Amino acid sequence: MEKIKFSAAECAGWVSGVWKNSEKNFPILGISHDTRTLEPGEVYIAIKGAAHDGHNFIPLAVEKGASGLVVDRDFSKFGNVPQLVVPDTMQALRALASGVRCHWAGTVVGITGSVGKTTVKELIASVLAQKGTVAKTRGNWNNDIGLPLSMLAADRNADFFVFELGMNHPGEIAPLAGLLRPDWAVLTDIGKAHIEFFKGIEDIAEEKASLLAYAGNALLDETSEWFELFRSKCKGRIVTFGKEPFTFTVPLPGEHMIRNARRAAALGRELGLSGEEIQKGLSAFQSAPMRWERTLHNGIVFINDAYNANPLSMRAALTTFAGLPCEGRRFAVLGGMRELGAQGRTEHCELGRFADQLKLDCVITVGETGAQIVCNGIIGVDKAAAADVLRSHLRAGDMVLFKASRGERLETILEELKAKI
Repeated sequence: MEKIKFSAAECAGWVSGVWKNSEKNFPILGISHDTRTLEPGEVYIAIKGAAHDGHNFIPLAVEKGASGLVVDRDFSKFGNVPQLVVPDTMQALRALASGVRCHWAGTVVGITGSVGKTTVKELIASVLAQKGTVAKTRGNWNNDIGLPLSMLAADRNADFFVFELGMNHPGEIAPLAGLLRPDWAVLTDIGKAHIEFFKGIEDIAEEKASLLAYAGNALLDETSEWFELFRSKCKGRIVTFGKEPFTFTVPLPGEHMIRNARRAAALGRELGLSGEEIQKGLSAFQSAPMRWERTLHNGIVFINDAYNANPLSMRAALTTFAGLPCEGRRFAVLGGMRELGAQGRTEHCELGRFADQLKLDCVITVGETGAQIVCNGIIGVDKAAAADVLRSHLRAGDMVLFKASRGERLETILEELKAKI
């Protein structure tokens, strides 16, 4: 039997509304904004997005068994389904998340930064799971729609709540932080992600630091160049970890992974976990799909790190890849980095020079933007050509890294290779 998440009465109270077509306090199994994944018994909330208006899918939501609707006008013509009519469904979504947040008794952790948010979220969740139950961000649901939906999907009785906050424009972190109101704020490394929409990296750091004003405690790396800025934004207690010795085994290679694991270990220690429990949690960590996802196929090691990319994460991935033990040759397949704006060509060119210094056996750049990564390699081919090159040259013992921004969909090359090698 499905677990009831909410009652109709409390949801109505959170949005200051009244259910139409219902006099009963019916159970609600969840809140959904997507009819493709809507399950019977869930309430469908119609969100107006840039491309689609969720109100256009009301008939489908009713057909799929929605227990209720949150809408901005009356839709009784599609059936006698209970509905909350509100002035603004996005505001209603936030009000619902804010309402359920008030019922959380567990420790709330908010994570933001330019790189490593999801990895740090999963590391912290894995560590804290050794001490109690953990609710966490669903996938990459970390924006103005994703965060409240993740909060509503969480078990309100969990011991720990671990959520990431994402942004790509100025002014987006503070509203999310005000919604989550974390007991602990954790900041990952800062880089030029989304710099197209900011004047400079300093503004990105300022935006990320917005989280700190809403947190009771902050976990900060005092070796970061942004430490003084972050410290100035904190309203509560500050715990530093950057210079303290740790003796834990890290689940994945790379200096960036060490820094990420140190954050999880430091927070675990502050929350009362033993060294043994912290190590057990780190060892149990499993990376999210397409984040250093390592597979072995016909003797060839493929590393799919193509979920996203920016100048900082590109360099970290390439440096780690170049240092891995390898019986054969190292091939790097690189695509473009998006949302860099006017700095895009310069950043890609600099990345090419960086890649050359690593002396990999072969670098293949894919697509028009990827072709700006000017290096000693095969420049600017399409995905089909990249797959052909790899298929004709790879042999057992070789390693291949795939890295690009999400929109480049570089993983399709890997899928084709596995099907044909």
